[in-house]
Amino acid sequence: MVGKYRIVPTEAARRAVGAMDFRRLLNQVCCPTFGRIGEARLEEFGAMFFHPTERDALEAAISKFRSRCEVPPFIVSDLECGPGNMILGATKFPYMMGLSQTNSPESAYEAGRIAAVEAGALGYNWTFSPVADLAVDPDSPVVGMRSAGSDPEQVVKMAGAYMDGLQRHGMMATIKHFPGDGYTSWDQHLTTPSLPLGRAAWREGPGRVFRELIERGAMAVMPGHIALPAFDEPDANGLYPPATVSKRLLVDLLRGELGFEGLVVTDAMEMGGIVGYMNYYDACAAALENGCDMLLFPRMDDRFYAEMERRVEAGALRLETMRERAARIVALKGQMGLFDAAPSAPHPERIDPDAHAAVARRVVEESITVVRDRNGLVPFAAGLETKVLHAVVMNNHDRYGDLLARMKRELEKCAGVVDQWVDPGPDALFGAAAERRYDLIVCSIGSRLSYGLNVVRLHDEVARNMMGGWTKFDTPVVFVSHFHPFVHKEYEASIETMINTYGDLECTAELLVQGIFGRRPLRRTLHAHDE
Repeated sequence: MVGKYRIVPTEAARRAVGAMDFRRLLNQVCCPTFGRIGEARLEEFGAMFFHPTERDALEAAISKFRSRCEVPPFIVSDLECGPGNMILGATKFPYMMGLSQTNSPESAYEAGRIAAVEAGALGYNWTFSPVADLAVDPDSPVVGMRSAGSDPEQVVKMAGAYMDGLQRHGMMATIKHFPGDGYTSWDQHLTTPSLPLGRAAWREGPGRVFRELIERGAMAVMPGHIALPAFDEPDANGLYPPATVSKRLLVDLLRGELGFEGLVVTDAMEMGGIVGYMNYYDACAAALENGCDMLLFPRMDDRFYAEMERRVEAGALRLETMRERAARIVALKGQMGLFDAAPSAPHPERIDPDAHAAVARRVVEESITVVRDRNGLVPFAAGLETKVLHAVVMNNHDRYGDLLARMKRELEKCAGVVDQWVDPGPDALFGAAAERRYDLIVCSIGSRLSYGLNVVRLHDEVARNMMGGWTKFDTPVVFVSHFHPFVHKEYEASIETMINTYGDLECTAELLVQGIFGRRPLRRTLHAHDE
């Protein structure tokens, strides 16, 4: 426990900000994405977000951007499950719910450390992770396996350990999405979810998580485009504002009651949860005026600068507010030592790819979980005479070619015949199961969380595979959810055996299949969620 983190504005920071013209001042409180800015329009910004890219291209882009900045910038990404999802070729880990299934804070800390070390070597110094939301609604299209679970104590333990691993190795962490997502199936990318808790319930649930992680030293908080009526007031239309622009939530609750003194960064400012609530440019001004220090993914074009200057002239955004926010950002950079280090200085800790990969493999081994096995089907005895059907019932299955290839390859190591059917439809599955053409059906099932997905459940024609009654014949069926951890809750009766993997690494299919056929043990204890 290191105690609350506090930004202390300095005279040097105030002087630096005082010398900035309007455009430079506005740039300092903005974090655009490199993909939208492009190399031709690079200039100084307070931060820059980089999407997944090959290492060499990423290193060159970061170097070019830093060369444009007089004030050292934040180099930002989403390192939610290690560095590998955002830095191609870096070490991958299962999602936070997989880490939580290990019930090992030591493993979570190591994953955070590895993320900080590998990303830090390329110049990253800030990540928008970990997710601190509670996975309460199984249909949440935003939270799911990104969360450590539904129990506040478990989330604090595991997300806190990951946060510690990041911050103790030079990477500023961000806990999100205040005041808490995961209680509704509404998607804040598209609309404004409302957190349906009273004050006492919020303080015991999401509030407890944010409070304890803040007390543990969280350096940054990301408010979601989420309303919390229990602590707020409706507007003239009877609508409750998203936290992004709510002074009651950001100043009174986050800064006041929870005592947070670190950096507050908005979620993406073009998400429907905020710009479906109010005018885009008014929202950017209101976010800064009502408690946010930095805007995420604003459209940094000529219209943006003109519209923001117009709001300053109209009094909707005060120059003193912008200077205050910018001074906090510059002071924070000083506290992190960004002014002291050479821009190209490597991270001081040596990177050991083999050791890091071994940690990730151990996490996979300990996280794959049999979440339901009513008839004791797993482990399943198999040999050269065993016939297995691998059925794929997944939305957007065309995106998972590598996963499906690995599944088939690993199944072929344990069984004599393996066929793979992708979206076969209920009639084909009915025939295969009723006629006992196979000794075992392994069914990869589910949807993966995705940007603006709206709902994470099986949907459209693919969902029709669950018709027909093929799961209730004598042919045993093992369902595997590689991503969505709550498929078994929707199919309470029709799924008798379910295994969750919480992500797909190179080694996941191997360890999963070995577990199905009894060549290694599988976890059956649930830490991240309840049966």
